[in-house]
Amino acid sequence: MKNDSIVQELLLPGLEFAAPVEMYANVNEYVEPHLASRQLVVRAGGRVSFDTYFNGVSVGVWKRATTIDSLRFVAQGSGKFILRVGLHRLGHSHRWLSEHEVEFSPEGSVSVDMPWAAVEDGILYVALDAQTDGTLTGGRFETQSMPSQDVKLGIVVTHFNRKAFVVPAIRRIVEQLLTRPEYRGNIELIVVDNSRNLTAEDAVGATVIPNLNLGGAGGFTRGLLHLIDGKFFTHCLFMDDDASCEIESIRRSYVMQCFARSPKLAVSGALLREMEPFRLFEKGAIYRAGHLRPLNHWRDMRQTFDLLKAEEQETYSVYGAWWFFNFKISEVKSYPYPFFVRGDDVLFSILNGFKIETMNGISCWGEDFQLKENPATRYLGLRATLAIMLVTVDATPRATLSVMLGWFIASLFSYNYSSAEAITNAIRDVAKGPEFWLENMDMVAVRAELAPLCEMEKMRPVCMADYDLVHRSTEEGKWHRRLRLLTLNGFLLPGFLIRDATVFDVKSFRGAFRRVFRHRRVLYFYDAMGLGYVAEYDKRRFFGAVLRFVRTAYGFLRNLAQLKSDYRKALPGMTSEAFWRKIYEAELRGE
Repeated sequence: MKNDSIVQELLLPGLEFAAPVEMYANVNEYVEPHLASRQLVVRAGGRVSFDTYFNGVSVGVWKRATTIDSLRFVAQGSGKFILRVGLHRLGHSHRWLSEHEVEFSPEGSVSVDMPWAAVEDGILYVALDAQTDGTLTGGRFETQSMPSQDVKLGIVVTHFNRKAFVVPAIRRIVEQLLTRPEYRGNIELIVVDNSRNLTAEDAVGATVIPNLNLGGAGGFTRGLLHLIDGKFFTHCLFMDDDASCEIESIRRSYVMQCFARSPKLAVSGALLREMEPFRLFEKGAIYRAGHLRPLNHWRDMRQTFDLLKAEEQETYSVYGAWWFFNFKISEVKSYPYPFFVRGDDVLFSILNGFKIETMNGISCWGEDFQLKENPATRYLGLRATLAIMLVTVDATPRATLSVMLGWFIASLFSYNYSSAEAITNAIRDVAKGPEFWLENMDMVAVRAELAPLCEMEKMRPVCMADYDLVHRSTEEGKWHRRLRLLTLNGFLLPGFLIRDATVFDVKSFRGAFRRVFRHRRVLYFYDAMGLGYVAEYDKRRFFGAVLRFVRTAYGFLRNLAQLKSDYRKALPGMTSEAFWRKIYEAELRGE
């Protein structure tokens, strides 16, 4: 690693993303952010504080995961300032740790040692009070510590028919990272093109690998094999094809690996909402007996308390999602399972036993998952969940049925009968055993079966004025709830008790059962994009779906012991390097 002293570079607010200024710097009325040039123009009396998502130093993570034992702050700009070093800690009063009068040199820099040995956790940061007019054009935190290992990082992006996103992402990574002298030769970008439609002009600065489309699992595995065969790379970073992140996130994950205490370290990037860029969707995640739960869901990354809570080590992440996942290649013992998409990242983390860390400032922005939820994603999600349960936990009949019912009822009570049918299809297909996955790695037949189901619940442009909508609260009393559940959310009631009206509900992973109850129709609507669809109360489809589910689930549970045995026996072979090399034999030979 060249210029290995840089730990974090100061990120000033810019135009590239929609993230608010407060995620980069907290400023008063005498500070004017110049977004195009990423500078802060400061008048006398101006105050800039970097106790923020992108610029606070997460003491606990850096100390726990790395060997860094010293820290210094260096800034570029002009003017005279009072520079203070502060510390926020959860459950403690704020503290100022040091204060310095600084004036930028003619070369435009100042340097201050940080009290690194005196802190154990919390958010360490710098604040500047302007004594004269001036500017801040950049900065960084440096260390005199020596890296624990030499890191050669391969960034692997899997692409499928999203040129409008991947091409700008390639350019951003190349221009802001790969062309920098200290990273040239140490970091490379590999784009696995599952759609085979990227041109040489699209990929300037990146290695593009045209690939057989076996989904994300296949694409990322193909990229990993390329890194291994190059005999040069030590680490791999899986990323989504829009790479919608500050490039500093990539650089920080690289630095973490350079100073890693453990070879098992894996850096998992958080996911922030594109529609609300300061809002966390997930920063770490856990998996328990068939249930996935995002950690730090819905925290506001403009608020100090939420920043501290997001770094709190309440529980360790069990897996890291592949929108951003950085790991050491030599620690990979089990390769991805051929899920196509959904579940591959979960099982990959579990089987390899990575020590997963997350950190404020290492993240991507992405679309809301609830917007993308449809019969296909529900099929893929439950299919993967059941397969993972069969190979990783003692999947008892009761626990397995509970998971199945949870997915099924969520769709059924929401009037999403096509999703309910897709969920039953998932149970049916997993019950076919490991051979099903081998015969359907490309998902062609499965996607054809799902296509008409997805059409019935497709999000389309909606004009709210076209509907006479009923707006209902989700609050209800204890006896009302019991009645609603006893009637299967109204499906056991006589028809004359069902109101011939359309109720409004927000598009999410399922309907709000209290709102839907006793209404003939529900409009699921996603306000940010003006999209939605109408689902209708239909007793015939409801009970038909229930009957098919009962038959399918019964067959699955009756054969549960044999399924667990079959899946566990097949797992080592289906997650081996040899398995994937055989799948990609022709492609690897032609590379």
